[in-house]
Amino acid sequence: MERLFLATIVSAVLLLIVAADLLVNGVGLQPPPTQLANVPPVSSRLVR
Repeated sequence: MERLFLATIVSAVLLLIVAADLLVNGVGLQPPPTQLANVPPVSSRLVR
């Protein structure tokens, strides 16, 4: 019984962490990895 309770509490805490992360960062705020390759490096932006 104690193991079941502990597993339930751990699962609830992990679910709360994931929900808080999605609430803070949002679902669609980060661009897909394919678009990250199109961003110029920082050094080229400073040369201008």
